[in-house]
Amino acid sequence: MSAALPRAIEPVELPEWLRAALSQPVTASLAPTGVQTLACEQILSWGLPTARDEEWRWTNLRPIARLSATSTIDNTASPKTPATDLTAFVPNAWVIRCNGGQLQPLPQNLPAGITITPLTEASEADCAAAFAPRAQGRNDALVALNTALAGDGFVLDIAAHADIQAPILIDWHDTPHEANHSHTRLLIRLGAHSKATLIEATPSSCSNTPLSTYWRNAVSVIEQGANSQLNHINLGLGDYQRLLTDRSFVHLERDARYRSIHIQLGGQLTRHEIDVNISAPGAHCDLLGLMMPRGKQVMDTHTRITHGAPHTTSNEHYLIIADDAGRGIFKGRILVAQDAQKIEAYQNSRNLLLSNTAEIDTKPELEIYADDVKCSHGATIGRLDDEAIYYLQSRGISAANARKLLVTGFAQEIIDALPYPELIAHLSELIGAGA
Repeated sequence: MSAALPRAIEPVELPEWLRAALSQPVTASLAPTGVQTLACEQILSWGLPTARDEEWRWTNLRPIARLSATSTIDNTASPKTPATDLTAFVPNAWVIRCNGGQLQPLPQNLPAGITITPLTEASEADCAAAFAPRAQGRNDALVALNTALAGDGFVLDIAAHADIQAPILIDWHDTPHEANHSHTRLLIRLGAHSKATLIEATPSSCSNTPLSTYWRNAVSVIEQGANSQLNHINLGLGDYQRLLTDRSFVHLERDARYRSIHIQLGGQLTRHEIDVNISAPGAHCDLLGLMMPRGKQVMDTHTRITHGAPHTTSNEHYLIIADDAGRGIFKGRILVAQDAQKIEAYQNSRNLLLSNTAEIDTKPELEIYADDVKCSHGATIGRLDDEAIYYLQSRGISAANARKLLVTGFAQEIIDALPYPELIAHLSELIGAGA
């Protein structure tokens, strides 16, 4: 159910270009008309989240508010990431390309068990399912904005009992077209006893000239049937001028397995949110992540796992490596419902500061209403071990290379969780180059 519009909170002013986009006809959004109308009213009333909103207290959206159709930044002052074509590191992938929020022609001759339908051609029922998550308050303002303005997306169906061996790669090229922002919506459904690997990648650009600052605001809805398995890999390698906010809503049925690996190495401002609803016994989720903010980058991850059924399990492990004046943020919340007995939930946040001007904020949370559970959480923030650096130097390794070895080693436990050796080697090289 949707939340009523607040009366006591003064609206935060929206930038003029965003108000102009919201004034377009209802047909500009793919959402059902009534849903889109309510979302439009909500975002106009709420505005963009600010530090006064609990879920946004560490993340400032001013870079988005300051966007203009012709805005650019000086790339010479930005951290550099080599141009990347990830298809070279992910063998035999089925590639879905989206450029500037616009879906490109879909791959042909897909294997049996995969169906991809553009949202512009989807049934009313599929569109309703894609836009089922509703904003419940101003903390969800970007979900409302996506619902109001979603201009493209697709439905990805994996048939029951299908075992899709080759990965499905969504290649997000966030290049401006007619607007400085886009809003995409995905519906991903796995039938009972199916298996698939989904990779979402924002590659770096090969351009040597300053590009327009561009914002993509994405929402994904993932529904997994009984005993299904999904590996969901999200790689953010985009250039410094990119702005990204994305949110995933995941629903797990009995014995389903969801494994998320999120690695963020690029972007001026990135915010990754994931809500997992474990609704039936035997279901399990793994959430793994690595963020490496440098320069003045801000990288933020918020996770929310709800154990709504007994005999379910979850495991979270996130790393932040912050350098220069970069800022990394992790907030993870685990909610255990009253009837969710015999569950196990573990959360760990480990963080590394590489400079005196970098900042890391971490806040693990447990909210438990059952009495027969095994739950734990922890967080640490530290610096490179001077003794380890000294030891490596005593073996003839330079201080710079010693630092690279230690930073890469710290990140490796997340990188090594990837299922593709070529991709592991490539990301390890990128991390070493940026250390």
